[in-house]
Amino acid sequence: MTGRRDRQRGAALVLGLLFLFLLSGVVTAAFSDNQWQLRIASHELAEERAMQSARSALAWAEDWVLAQPGDQRPVPCPGQCGPSDPVLGAGLAPATPERRPETWWLGHAYADGFDPVAGASVVRRQRANTPPGRWIVEEVHFEPGDAHDPARPAVSYYRLVARAARAPRGEAVVLESIVARPWGEPAWSDDLPGGGPGFCNGVNAPDPCGRLAWRRRQ
Repeated sequence: MTGRRDRQRGAALVLGLLFLFLLSGVVTAAFSDNQWQLRIASHELAEERAMQSARSALAWAEDWVLAQPGDQRPVPCPGQCGPSDPVLGAGLAPATPERRPETWWLGHAYADGFDPVAGASVVRRQRANTPPGRWIVEEVHFEPGDAHDPARPAVSYYRLVARAARAPRGEAVVLESIVARPWGEPAWSDDLPGGGPGFCNGVNAPDPCGRLAWRRRQ
């Protein structure tokens, strides 16, 4: 009898240990899966916040370009551009702005809501707990137009790039758009913050006018 009881106790102990081992594995797997899901959620949240900031900065840059007085085209800077120059000269902005470090953007770009002409922030657009968005404007092409034909005004084509770092770490979000802006008529202007996509129709500006293309660079 004693031998049988000992064997039963031994079997129960082995089964108990096996159950504890399996339970420990399940708990460990569940914990690891939960940690992985938290990392994914944190990554997606950082991505969403950076995207919101970059979109806001790009929208502000487009508003700024369209809000300028229609008879006062900003003159592109002739050399090494910096924060004091409202518009970068053709070919001076980097071909790959997404590869530029944070220090470059701090030295050459503007904060979301900043008016380079006024030299001050016009409105606060950054949401709480979101990274700051920054933007640059480069005139890539200028068509003089026909002074005798109002339907063919001078047109500047701008490349606008906006960037927002992903916090606390990760690659920044970089967006780019191409905007056409006609010049010559003083009535073609808007107040900041501007009307955005509806500007061209609101001031009866002829085509091409407004955003022509958009893409995410990074």
